[in-house]
Amino acid sequence: MSDSSDDDVPLSALGKGKKDDSSDEEAEFAGDLVDSEDEEEELDDNFVVEDEDEEEDEEEDYDDDSDESEDIPLSALKSKKEEKTPPKKSKKKKDKKKEKAKPAKKKTVAKKKTTTTKKKSTTTKKKAAVKSSASGSNWPCASNALYTHSEKGKLIQALLSRWWYAYEWPDPKDLLEETPTGYDALDGFPGMYVCTEGSNVGEFIDKRNHAKAPSFKNFARKSAEELKDMLLTAITNQRKKLQDSEGEGTDVEKELKNLEKWAMKLNCTKADKDAEKVLKAEKLKLP
Repeated sequence: MSDSSDDDVPLSALGKGKKDDSSDEEAEFAGDLVDSEDEEEELDDNFVVEDEDEEEDEEEDYDDDSDESEDIPLSALKSKKEEKTPPKKSKKKKDKKKEKAKPAKKKTVAKKKTTTTKKKSTTTKKKAAVKSSASGSNWPCASNALYTHSEKGKLIQALLSRWWYAYEWPDPKDLLEETPTGYDALDGFPGMYVCTEGSNVGEFIDKRNHAKAPSFKNFARKSAEELKDMLLTAITNQRKKLQDSEGEGTDVEKELKNLEKWAMKLNCTKADKDAEKVLKAEKLKLP
């Protein structure tokens, strides 16, 4: 460590001390320099020296600047360096900036949540629309409306699933006594004939009475009382066939008993009125 007194010494004084010490060394090499000067003179004859005056001016300016800088104390130079060094930035400001930047991320997350909630709301609306259409807000046809919202529609639906136990269709009395020429009777479909000769080969002829056919159109035009009687007849005949083939106490027989109890308790006049109200409310007509 150097004392403060040394810091106050000018650079010029230090330079002079160094010059005195180096004077002896310069004297030793003086002889060598003389010899080298003679060799340089011989080489200088082969070269052209330019702008000597400008170099002398630059050397004088440099000497002036060096003299001025050597007179400045070391302590003054240290103070200048201390002034030039900028103060270090505190980490607290950076931490504050980071803390301020964090809530911005939360805002973006909140926006994403709002978009997800909007998507959920749209999906729930779509699901509600599907459920409403399935439950019966917009009926495509009269059969769907009666099946869902009327007792008469349930009667028709139950009878259509077992109509062959209630009556025979087509009625043998309504069929042709003889098969038309050039046609053959279609097995399993009484009253249906297929052409086998002539130019109409492959065509069908339907001679069945469709006014008595087991269809929604015909059953919906009947009264609930008539449908009830037909359903009870079908249930009794189905039970007999079931007991003959599988015996008593089967699951199907239990279902038939429950259906029979429901049909027996049904108020037919009220069922007819309710069916008319459903069709009017939905602005539908029977086919």
